[in-house]
Amino acid sequence: KTLGGTLDSLLTLDYPKDKLSIIVVDDGSKDGTLKIAEKYKDMFPETIRVIAKENGGKHTAVNLALSMSTSDLFGCLDADSFVAVDALKRMINVFQKKPDVMAVAPSLIVNKPKNLLQHAQKVEYNMSTYNKRMLAYLGAIHVTPGPFSVYRKEVFQKIGKFRKAHNTEDQEIAYRMHEHHLRIDHCHTAYVYTSSPDTVKKLYKQRLRWIYGFIQ
Repeated sequence: KTLGGTLDSLLTLDYPKDKLSIIVVDDGSKDGTLKIAEKYKDMFPETIRVIAKENGGKHTAVNLALSMSTSDLFGCLDADSFVAVDALKRMINVFQKKPDVMAVAPSLIVNKPKNLLQHAQKVEYNMSTYNKRMLAYLGAIHVTPGPFSVYRKEVFQKIGKFRKAHNTEDQEIAYRMHEHHLRIDHCHTAYVYTSSPDTVKKLYKQRLRWIYGFIQ
């Protein structure tokens, strides 16, 4: 339902097209995801590559893309999220200004909230942008979120690739970066719009996964 919009947002980034490579990994989906990905690959063969694999979990999908990446910087983007047109440029600017920064996290915004629950989450996400900015000053960012965190490739050469990590691989790798004294920064002006749960049941399942992943 969302992959087309995700890819559209990447393709319209204000960024040199010859420096942008998009790798779409279909992790054994049983819906129309692969068909949509192949359609975009046919339209943009110079920019988009598509890999289909057996289901193995998100960390295996990201690691497969990582093994095929030839760039100095590697970003991850969940298929339910959409980047602002200037987000990548703003994040790259942080890397250029701060050579010791090894990863940059964006500001997450709830995409098109429709009900009271989603509007409440939008307020929560806006507050977390401020919190993450404060944590960045303290060197204490504890998660590099799936929606569009960008890493220097050397991070994975130093500490290894993503791990299964109780379904919160974006927290696990952030902690592992801290363990090896690799700096994570936050670009509060780089916006990524992400889909949010629209029912209490979905929200409960999401937060249960986050909390258990954090504890474990």
